[in-house]
Amino acid sequence: MSQRITRRQLLSGGLKAGFGLALWKGLNVGTVSAFAFTPAKAAIADGARFQPAFARLDEFIAAHMRDIGAPGMTLALATRDGLLRASAYGFADTKAGLKVQPNTLFEIGSISKSFVALALMQMREEGKFDPARSIMTYLPWLKIESKFPPITGHHLLSHTSGLPDGISFEMVAPDQPLWTGFAPGEHFVYSNIGYDLLGLLLEVIDRQPLAAVLRRRVLDPLGMTSSEPVITNAIRPRMAIGYAPMFEDRPFPLRGQLAEASWIELSEGAGSVSSTATEMGEYLAMFINHGKAKRGRIVSEAAFKSITTPVIKAPFRGEDASYGYGLWISEVEGRTLLRHTGGMVAFSSVLDVDVTSGLGAFASVNANLAGYRPIAVAKYALDLLRATVNGKDLPSAPGTSTLPDQVPNAADFAGTFNSTDGTKLILAAEGDKLWLTTGTQRVALERAGGDRFIVKHPDFDLFALEFARDRSLVVEAFHGPRWFRNERYAGPKTFDYPKEWEAFAGHYRNDSPWFGSARIFMRKGKLTADGSPLTPLGDGLFRVGAAEWSPERLAFGAVVNGRAMRMKASGVEFYRTSIP
Repeated sequence: MSQRITRRQLLSGGLKAGFGLALWKGLNVGTVSAFAFTPAKAAIADGARFQPAFARLDEFIAAHMRDIGAPGMTLALATRDGLLRASAYGFADTKAGLKVQPNTLFEIGSISKSFVALALMQMREEGKFDPARSIMTYLPWLKIESKFPPITGHHLLSHTSGLPDGISFEMVAPDQPLWTGFAPGEHFVYSNIGYDLLGLLLEVIDRQPLAAVLRRRVLDPLGMTSSEPVITNAIRPRMAIGYAPMFEDRPFPLRGQLAEASWIELSEGAGSVSSTATEMGEYLAMFINHGKAKRGRIVSEAAFKSITTPVIKAPFRGEDASYGYGLWISEVEGRTLLRHTGGMVAFSSVLDVDVTSGLGAFASVNANLAGYRPIAVAKYALDLLRATVNGKDLPSAPGTSTLPDQVPNAADFAGTFNSTDGTKLILAAEGDKLWLTTGTQRVALERAGGDRFIVKHPDFDLFALEFARDRSLVVEAFHGPRWFRNERYAGPKTFDYPKEWEAFAGHYRNDSPWFGSARIFMRKGKLTADGSPLTPLGDGLFRVGAAEWSPERLAFGAVVNGRAMRMKASGVEFYRTSIP
């Protein structure tokens, strides 16, 4: 997924969960320990040569899974010759004690976008698709309300269309117009609906369902016969059980509980492929070989270049990178890397291909762990393989990240913060620990990215505790709608805002696990969605996010007894709930 805060992340608890939180321990999803390390290996090629690297990698993965609380993991490694190793760890079903196998299906999420891009480039070579043409050429019924030039296939493929991110696919219809936030090509804004439209475009051109198109054009030519192009109930027995935070409407803390996630059928271009470690190895090898597979080319060299040519700057998890067609592309130490992550309701995946070195890795975990992706696993796997190929000493495993309750700059936040209602936040720094005194208790704060923290106390469980600085000094703190400031705060203390906004504050919910719930509240005179600012655009419409060109929109329904009863976020309906 992208690095900005998407509407889906904002309204499904991703923002609440904390993007920087890297370590969790103590998974409680059944009577079977989720930490059991049970590697099952298959299709190991050139085993003797790589065995030291495999042993070191397995040791790292065992520790890594304990740290993040992953129930299971699947891993594929590949070279130019094809699959090098498929391995599996932990449990596909913790209650039944069923271990992950190399042929267990895992949902790969947005890595599916590269499958869509490959199929479209095939169509381009057949003269059926022109990425420079308006998408209205292929989908003439589609309605887009925009003052900007037309959106092309190129814009959708590169996430530069200006469309919002997580519109529910069901609303794409002639009577449901879409909209844009900026001129196509101006900005990178990750848009799942853009790839859903590309999935429709595939169906229109080939006159077949998306599942048939992807199977015929990508899966079958690669020999990926166990993989599935769409997620249906029929494949559920072969799929690993997926897990997600038990409480999706609040920050996910250290030792937070997971539960079996909702099962969802999905047949959309943005992310509907599921695969096995064994077959993802062949997919990796195809990219390593510039579109060539054992059975022949998937795409030509020219088409491969189109897919992997950078279109626009787009950081990959904070690293310098650009986006092409369905892939992030970056140059690291003279090597060309092709990468993508995938996040589903209950799966987290990563694809990492070092085209220059001829090596690739795919990893997937059957859990959604608050923004986590197994990037560290794939990266260390490639480091080990490169060292082996180049005859160098094997690198040491990445050091364990600082535990969430270790705060290197704890002293920055120490002191007393006061609110206008007389309540106080009393924080003390002791070494690399930051403590909050609440009543008779002292609670160690856990980092949740930047100047955000999780407080494991019932009075603080619904929101992260956030701090703001004036230059480098911490001067104020926020906990949901509550605002606190210390003696260094020198800004205004009262704020004017339209009184009708008070009717919008509250807790709203959507029953889909993709969207979950959102809390709307006032913060320093501004209406916010879980702390993300809402900018009024007139006629009861608000823009979500600080960027002036953000395409995400939010509106409220009729007010009854001083409260708005419904909210529509980028087209998705939410209803007010009386649950705090």
